[in-house]
Amino acid sequence: MKKISVIVPMYNECQMVSLFVETLTSVFANSLPNYDYEIIAVNDGSKDNTLELLKLEQEKNNKLIILDLSRNWGQEAAVHAGLKAATGDCVIPMDADLQDPPELLPEMIKEWENGGEVVNAVRTSRTTDTAFKRNTAGIFYRILDKLSPKVKIPGNVNNFRLLDRKVVNEINALTENNRVFRVQVPFVGFKISTVEFGRRSRAKGESHYPLKSMVSLALDSVTSLSSKPLKWAIGVCVAFFLAFLGSGISELVIYIVNQNTTAFDIGHEIYLGWLIINVILLGFFLISFVLAVFSLYLSKIYDETQNRPSVIVREVIKK
Repeated sequence: MKKISVIVPMYNECQMVSLFVETLTSVFANSLPNYDYEIIAVNDGSKDNTLELLKLEQEKNNKLIILDLSRNWGQEAAVHAGLKAATGDCVIPMDADLQDPPELLPEMIKEWENGGEVVNAVRTSRTTDTAFKRNTAGIFYRILDKLSPKVKIPGNVNNFRLLDRKVVNEINALTENNRVFRVQVPFVGFKISTVEFGRRSRAKGESHYPLKSMVSLALDSVTSLSSKPLKWAIGVCVAFFLAFLGSGISELVIYIVNQNTTAFDIGHEIYLGWLIINVILLGFFLISFVLAVFSLYLSKIYDETQNRPSVIVREVIKK
């Protein structure tokens, strides 16, 4: 009998614990009776009673395994901890809010049985997201495509996907500490299948993934996927130097032709002093941009050279 591992990170999900476990258990009992399974709930340093509620659910369901992290490490680290602990023939990370519908698991597993080594769950609609989130997400995925044409990051796919055991083994073997699951999966490759679903509203409670976390994930995705921004930063620096040199030559030519050091006219009057000040300000802006990009990559190098663990599991709780 094949075994399915479901990984669910939980941070302050006291309202969802019972509903999630019951819903997922019902899907396996009614729609997937021929498969063994385990539910790996990763308590990511919750400040509410999520852990206590998970322990109560475990008393009723011995398929539930609890990974209690030493503190709040973030969703990416929680997924990584789950991948390390999973023992199934395939692994399915998903969110606890039931926006990733457990009812889709039979279709995903069918695609896996038909040869799909990575089964992406693609959202056909994002009506539950704000217009800002939808638009910025579209821009973000287009940027990722430009950064690394050989590694295609699928749009409208979050962590909800099925991975064959061989794929999980390859991801676990990656050595970076700066782990971004939605980049690592397409990086390792393998045969891809897709299933589609309409993302629904959160069943209970509120989202624990604020704008700050989304921005951090975007930056981590870019820096872990490609070094192109470093080359762009150098290009910006060169472009600024050429523009500054061209401006200086233009000023010199105008001075020689007009013998006028105070002003010249191109359609309207532009004062030389004002122009110089703006060129200097532009220069400072571009230099700051270049330094920011370099600093971003240097911070990632610093993190990697420290060689600290990406996550620490305080306790594994099994029945």
